Amino acid sequence: MAKSLNLINKVNVSFELKCLDVLIRSYYTSVQIGKVSCDWEEKTFSSHLVSLMKKCETALKYNLTITKEEELEDDEIDNGLKSPKEANPIDIRFHNKWMNLRLDYNVEAKNVSSSQWIKSKGSKVNASDQQTEYITNGIDRFLKGHYKDKNGCMLGYIVNGNLDDLLFKINSKLELQKNNSEIISFKNILINKYKIYEAHHPQRILKHLFFDYKNFNIEN
Repeated sequence: MAKSLNLINKVNVSFELKCLDVLIRSYYTSVQIGKVSCDWEEKTFSSHLVSLMKKCETALKYNLTITKEEELEDDEIDNGLKSPKEANPIDIRFHNKWMNLRLDYNVEAKNVSSSQWIKSKGSKVNASDQQTEYITNGIDRFLKGHYKDKNGCMLGYIVNGNLDDLLFKINSKLELQKNNSEIISFKNILINKYKIYEAHHPQRILKHLFFDYKNFNIEN
């Protein structure tokens, strides 16, 4: 049994690396195409990336199924104990199969800014609210919410400011809400030369990717 669990863990880790590889490749492609706007909502960014990932050679090679806004499994809804209106879709989801095992990888995405700014049509963006949203409706969902038993990561679309300032402000909020051992930091993990960040929580280790659409900083 222990050997079987160890093998399954290795398969899941391998699957995660493939998913992150495809996700990062799609970011590179989106930057090269140059159609994105910082005015976009997070769902628009995610939809754009999914459209690119479906054409990615790596995704096609490994026969990855990639969806957007997919509702997660919920026994309470399935058995009439909760309204379908309470379903919680995940922003981006990867599927595959290994033997008889279904593999899933879930990505929760949020627009994030390091400072307040104004969109081209005049609406104000509250950066502090976005940073709080990243924690309460992003990170916390993986720790104690709908995604607590799911494999996955957080993805931040940077639409204003810079990554260093953004991380400082998100981490300051994390220190207040949790403790300083749960801050987001770079742990020397690179995929396609792109930095993968992590936060170590009592419940799990959670990976974070930040796609900079303000500065188009591929080297991040």
